[in-house]
Amino acid sequence: MELLARSGARVAPGVHVVLPTPEPPGGFGDVVDRITAQADVVARAAAAAGLPAPDRLDSHRGTLYGLAGRSYLGEALGVCAARGLAFRLPRGLELYGDGDPLLARPDIRERHADAVAAADAAGVRLPRVIATHRGGDAEARDYPSLRDHYLRLLARLPEGTSEIFLHPAPDTARLRAAAPDWWRKRTWELRLLGDPVLAREIDRQGIDLVGAW
Repeated sequence: MELLARSGARVAPGVHVVLPTPEPPGGFGDVVDRITAQADVVARAAAAAGLPAPDRLDSHRGTLYGLAGRSYLGEALGVCAARGLAFRLPRGLELYGDGDPLLARPDIRERHADAVAAADAAGVRLPRVIATHRGGDAEARDYPSLRDHYLRLLARLPEGTSEIFLHPAPDTARLRAAAPDWWRKRTWELRLLGDPVLAREIDRQGIDLVGAW
């Protein structure tokens, strides 16, 4: 948080909810308290660093979304509505769900549609789409291939406010040990953020960069 503040960027942090694993039988009955407590921690840290208050909510490994276990979408949307937070659930799955058999399942699609409708009813903001590169080093192959993937994503963005997310990181011994199959890709994504080819393509496509959605 302090590093973000020192960068001079006026970007609001998000609340990335982490629930313990494995999930207990019957799920977390106190999930609203857990979400709220973590949101409070981020809000206090942002205020102490002189950053804007958190403006969106999501979860580590999709635990709130119920893709692998109980869904907490209703509870998460309730917290978002109460605190004025956006929720990092895409309205459309056409980019993030490319080729994913789980996200193509009818029951998952129905759950997604119900969550979008519930967010709209509660006045919770959602991004139009979310996109990234979902593989590791082997799938990314090399830096030019990874950059081409993101350039193609820019061309596919629909009208509206969307998010392309990355996991940029510097090359360190700690990163190599923690993510042996992913560390190269993360350093390439860090390089991508400063690549003038990406910046020129954003301009060419007429894409406006915004700090919130």
